[in-house]
Amino acid sequence: MSNIDLAYYPGCTLSSTAREIDEALHQVCKRLDINLSALPDWNCCGSSSIHAVRPQLAVSLAARNLFQAQSTGRDLMVMCAGCANRLRVASNQLRSDDTSRRVNREILGDVLDQDLRVHHLMDLLPGRLKERPYRNALKQPLAGLRYVPYYGCLLAAPPELKTYPRLHGSMESVMAWLGAEALQWGYQAKCCGAFLSVARPDIVAPMVTDIMDKAISAGAECVVTACAMCQLNLELRSPAHLRLPVFSVVELLACGMGSADLPRWFKRHLIDPLPLFKSKRFTI
Repeated sequence: MSNIDLAYYPGCTLSSTAREIDEALHQVCKRLDINLSALPDWNCCGSSSIHAVRPQLAVSLAARNLFQAQSTGRDLMVMCAGCANRLRVASNQLRSDDTSRRVNREILGDVLDQDLRVHHLMDLLPGRLKERPYRNALKQPLAGLRYVPYYGCLLAAPPELKTYPRLHGSMESVMAWLGAEALQWGYQAKCCGAFLSVARPDIVAPMVTDIMDKAISAGAECVVTACAMCQLNLELRSPAHLRLPVFSVVELLACGMGSADLPRWFKRHLIDPLPLFKSKRFTI
């Protein structure tokens, strides 16, 4: 067993509306001897609409962060699904597209080598939890919690990212370590509407309604996701008669490892998870 040293890109969401996920992430990583060093001068990865309107600008925004990580000599870790997607796409383009390499060398004065990897936390967790020093890290089992895993579309890697590991099954592995019960359903990669939630809630609301309806039909008591944008959309756009608590997997993992911060984190949720925790007699 050895420490894992990684550069860390928090991104806009985990630095603002999802600060509780960032806190939980750091607690979990510290417990698992994953050392995170935040990029000192990170910027927006170019998520949402920039890559559709100005593709080369989107690559340059991501490239600036990649070059910072490269200068540390460490791989880069990201928790946000959207950030992971954009940084990985840019990484591939900077390696394979001569125009992108030339443009960003002129703008940013650097080129990307072949060694830098962009990790999502879920790449690392299942294997890490199986290592001997961490097998007994569970302080608060979540036995009996029935959930559906929701990866969303951004963690369902497109063909251009086939060199990165598929994440499907990773949340189930982590939640099994916690003692929770995964339920079968067919919506784990269905899009929640992502950033359309701001501009076109009329489109997103029916999409979220469908997802939550299927989760309840499957018998779930909650939804567990690894994407902060998905968590926000599912809570914000679900109708009053189809409201289930939505957790970030890293929140529940921190809970299982004995974090005392859940009451404060849960206050930031738009759907109160406390009644569910009380009904299951989980300690927080």
